[in-house]
Amino acid sequence: MPEKTKDSDDGANNEVTENEVLNRDTESNTGDDGANNEVTENEVLKREIEFLKDELEKEKDLSEKNLSKLRYLMADFDNYRKQMQKQMESKIEENRGQLFMKILKIYDDCLLALETLKNGQYDSTVVGGIQGIMTNFEGFMKDEGLVEIMNWLQITQ
Repeated sequence: MPEKTKDSDDGANNEVTENEVLNRDTESNTGDDGANNEVTENEVLKREIEFLKDELEKEKDLSEKNLSKLRYLMADFDNYRKQMQKQMESKIEENRGQLFMKILKIYDDCLLALETLKNGQYDSTVVGGIQGIMTNFEGFMKDEGLVEIMNWLQITQ
């Protein structure tokens, strides 16, 4: 019967190989006394134990490699998640800045309208109403962290 290798990936082939070894060893010693037969069985068991130890070591190595790969994948995913979060935050800030630019244009138009109303002789309730709107605009911008640069330049000079 041809001998099969121990490195085979098929578990059945490994089992057949061990059985063949057991059969050969017992066939070669059938005519001997019981002591030799017992020694042969011990040798076969030792070989089987060594074979199983080798297989266990291979499986441990494979397990360690897979665990290492998993750790690298987890780290890569964590880095990817952080990168995506930074990109999202950056995009939000960019969009927020564009929105504030549009709001500031409306604010400037309101300021111009208020100055025009103050210079013309209009009803004080209209001027007061627009001043209230401007106060709300200013409070909104202050809450969002916007400051008027001209006031800052005047304060620092």
